[in-house]
Amino acid sequence: MSEIENNTVNNSSVTSDYSELVRLNKKMLFYHRIVMLAVVGIFLVAIFSACILVPKAEAALDQVNGMVARVESSLDLLDEMSNGLKDMSDSMTDTSEDLNKLVEENGAALSETMKSISEIDFEGLNKAIKDLQDTVGPLASFFGRFN
Repeated sequence: MSEIENNTVNNSSVTSDYSELVRLNKKMLFYHRIVMLAVVGIFLVAIFSACILVPKAEAALDQVNGMVARVESSLDLLDEMSNGLKDMSDSMTDTSEDLNKLVEENGAALSETMKSISEIDFEGLNKAIKDLQDTVGPLASFFGRFN
């Protein structure tokens, strides 16, 4: 082959390689653009979701904190009531000892007093305590789920 023919063959080979490279680069550019659009779309969805979900989550947490504060104050009141019942129990023990002394000193008058005490509605008192336990029990189990 002559030198001119070799140059022509080399030039056509270089031209076909160059056009192949241009075609591949255009294809890569197209796919890079698609990937870039997908990343931008995901980023916009994430920002939009954060703008919507964060305020709702804050509001829900504020409500939970308010309910927890109310439950704590209710539990404090229940503690005070139970302490009051214990004090009342201690007081009743002391009173019964005094009653024994009184029985020894005043038997007849005391029998009338005992009749009056026996008419106290302890069942009603027990029912009121049970109703209170039934009311507070579901709240305690509800908030026990958050622990």
